[in-house]
Amino acid sequence: MNARGFATIDFETSGLAPSHGARALEIAVVHSDPDGVVTGRWDTLIGVDGPVGRVDIHRISRSALAGAPEFGQIAPGLVELLRGRVVVAHNAGFDLRFLVAELGLIGYRFAAAPVSLCTQRLARSYLPGVRRSLAHLCEVFGIALEGAHRASVDALATAQLLECYLANSSDRSGFHAQLDRAAALPHRPLPASGVPWYPRERVPGTAWSRPAFRA
Repeated sequence: MNARGFATIDFETSGLAPSHGARALEIAVVHSDPDGVVTGRWDTLIGVDGPVGRVDIHRISRSALAGAPEFGQIAPGLVELLRGRVVVAHNAGFDLRFLVAELGLIGYRFAAAPVSLCTQRLARSYLPGVRRSLAHLCEVFGIALEGAHRASVDALATAQLLECYLANSSDRSGFHAQLDRAAALPHRPLPASGVPWYPRERVPGTAWSRPAFRA
């Protein structure tokens, strides 16, 4: 099997729908190997013009974005982080809509649609009848979720949830097939921008710290 693994993503946004003008304010990516073990983590705020939406939920102020790169500047790194991997998210339709919309605004389209998994939908198989919010599923599996609605926190928790699903799967053939499909997809790179990612910890005058990894 030539699979690379999984890339779990989470967006924090200014609204619910890019079709209504909402923009991505933050993204996190977590890499996991084919067994679901976390192998790498990246996140950045994203500079945008216009309103930032529900600051009371995502806690991203207009001033916090002052030093953040634009989406087009972080897109080359993002595309590379997703290359050859199954893209995972909790309520994946939401995050994939923003991923495709933001890339579309800079004129980029995937050579082939990403292979994706939704941990919210998978909960129907692993925990039927249980509420499928990320917070409740993390509680059931004993996964730490401190500071929810921060992209790095939610993406890490979602990746750990995926690892729990895999650990409780006697037959992983479906996962293996998707990993192989993702590894075989054609890839369209973007020219590197040379602009580093800008996680919340870099915002001057803030007390944000990188969320710890705890099983």
